[in-house]
Amino acid sequence: MEKYLPKHVAIIMDGNGRWAKQHNHPRVFGHREGMKAIKDTVSATLKKGIPFLSLFAFSTENWNRPKSEIKFLLKLLDNALSNKLITDLNKRHITFHWVGFKENLPAKLVTKINKVEHDTAHNQHKLTLNICFNYGGMQDILQAAKLVKKQTTLAQFEKMLLTKNTPAVDLLIRTGNEKRISNFLLFQSAYAEIIFESTFWPQYNHISYYNNIQEYTQRQRRYGGIKNE
Repeated sequence: MEKYLPKHVAIIMDGNGRWAKQHNHPRVFGHREGMKAIKDTVSATLKKGIPFLSLFAFSTENWNRPKSEIKFLLKLLDNALSNKLITDLNKRHITFHWVGFKENLPAKLVTKINKVEHDTAHNQHKLTLNICFNYGGMQDILQAAKLVKKQTTLAQFEKMLLTKNTPAVDLLIRTGNEKRISNFLLFQSAYAEIIFESTFWPQYNHISYYNNIQEYTQRQRRYGGIKNE
């Protein structure tokens, strides 16, 4: 079998609330524990030498959740976007990229997002970390379509998406035992290999991640063609 690593891994981090409920905790406890899984996965991505990682943290549809939960998630993100994070990202040569719509986010939060993006933009792209928050695939395609001119090529269209300068998704992982992609990177995942994990996100770790990558390396990617058998 052909052995190769993905250049771009995208993960739908699902199952925080259900994991918390199983452990008799409120849903927000699961979100806090999920932050640990993010740190573990980022470290594992660096060790593998995978240059792009996209994490789906909050969709445009998640605004329909209880206001208390949304407030907690915004606060969790606000606390995470600190000077300490910038120092850590720069130390590990990680470029932070926000993928999502900023219009309806608190102004203070947008300021922090912009600062982390700006202060890590100079890194040599050992890893580009895309945090997909307030993101929707259909909405992304729609906003790009509004920028389209006559005779636009696929390559030009890709540059209009929120993920511009990020390659197509090679491997899409969803945790939480759900088998759908939930409006995540629809255009970018056209030929992605997909793995649905039964593990809830707070339980996901570098071992789970390496197992998923190993499964990916065993697959043959044809892109609609035929490979010699």
